[in-house]
Amino acid sequence: MPEAGDRGRGVIPGRMAWRTGFSLAWCVLLASTVAASVLLGGASTPRGVFLAGVAAGEFVLAVVSSVLLERAVFRPIERLRNAVAEETDGPLPEVKGPLAPLTEAISARLERSVATLREAVREQEDRLVQVERLRRALEETRRNLESNVQYLRTMAEVSTVIAGTLDPEELYRIIPERVMGKLGLNDFCIMLFSRETGRLVAKSASVTDGGISPGFTLAPGEGIAGQVFTNGEPAWIPDVKTSAEILSHGGQRTDVRSFLCVPLVSKGKSIGVLMLNHPEPNAFEPDLLPTMRVLASYLAIAIENAEMFGFVKSLAEKDSLTMLYNHGAFHEKLAIELERANRYGRPMAVIMLDLDRFKEINDRYGHTTGDRLLTLVAGALGAHLRKTDIAARYGGDEFSVILPETELSSAAVIAERISAGISNVRLDIGRESVVSLTASVGYAACASDSPRRGEILDTADRLMFESKRRGPGGVLGMRI
Repeated sequence: MPEAGDRGRGVIPGRMAWRTGFSLAWCVLLASTVAASVLLGGASTPRGVFLAGVAAGEFVLAVVSSVLLERAVFRPIERLRNAVAEETDGPLPEVKGPLAPLTEAISARLERSVATLREAVREQEDRLVQVERLRRALEETRRNLESNVQYLRTMAEVSTVIAGTLDPEELYRIIPERVMGKLGLNDFCIMLFSRETGRLVAKSASVTDGGISPGFTLAPGEGIAGQVFTNGEPAWIPDVKTSAEILSHGGQRTDVRSFLCVPLVSKGKSIGVLMLNHPEPNAFEPDLLPTMRVLASYLAIAIENAEMFGFVKSLAEKDSLTMLYNHGAFHEKLAIELERANRYGRPMAVIMLDLDRFKEINDRYGHTTGDRLLTLVAGALGAHLRKTDIAARYGGDEFSVILPETELSSAAVIAERISAGISNVRLDIGRESVVSLTASVGYAACASDSPRRGEILDTADRLMFESKRRGPGGVLGMRI
């Protein structure tokens, strides 16, 4: 490294050595020439004196030329080198003398080169910034694509599940776990409009403390859900505790802070609502609303298709006159209940009944009167049965009833009740004529451990005919 004094004078020791050596070599060469001239010519001869003078002149010329080279060439070049080596930010040191134009040109060129280099560095830095921005954008795009792919995959799975189910009850059963659960929405309720009652009825809901249970009803326009059904617009409430809209409708569940409700629309018509709840405020992200709209459209179509299929299936299973199950549907239901009783070891019973002298009534008053009586009998059956019981028009004037989870004693009570209900049927046919009916009833019950379950229908049928043989209006039963 150069000494501090050398740097101040713009001299580097290594380079100074070769310049000094060059000057000394030049002087030694000329001095040798002078000595040779004197020896060859002789110092006392005129020729020797002449040669000595010439040699002395050459020596002086060498010394002068060395000094000039040092000042005019070596020092300016060294200053220029030092300036470039130190990478000064300002202009290069001013050089005077014959090489000033050259050093100025070199300085200008170096400054341009440095400026160009700095510009290239800035451009490279800008490119690096752009590359980093592009990398971040690509990473964000990748995450969005992954999220969208997962969303599409989930929605495809959900749509496959709900589209593959045409049984309404099965659809409502699988929605909590296989649809809403898959989307991470575990507190929800689906309410559908009932044409029979004119109210919204909860069909499928999550099982949570304080939540809405299936069967809960709401009038159109009542509460937020009722308004969503009526106007067809979603309601998104980030915090129900600060919502004047919620408070104006009597409040909400105390464990709910976030609330989202979207209409279920099929073929341009609102058929119900989908409600979401969450115990934390601001729990639903803004992008959840479009997702719920899509899901609601899937559910609306699936529900309407299932309801239509259920209606058509019901027509196929029901007797068109009495709207009770027909003969074929009765045997299907009986097989299901027998299998369930066998699997879980549960009791069950079957009732068979036949209307007494019904053929005489048909022949005397006509089939229209007979049809009206059959309808009244179906109503009497429904009035005296439980929701779990299954009634059917077995054929003609015969009816049958399946009583799940029923022992002999309970079956006897129900059979007597049915018999009394049919005896109270009255049909005014005009001209002061009133038609009444009785029925012969037979029933059979099997205990939880009975090995003769398959005989239950034949036993009840046989007892019905025995009751009929004994006289109208009788009731007979037994355990098998």
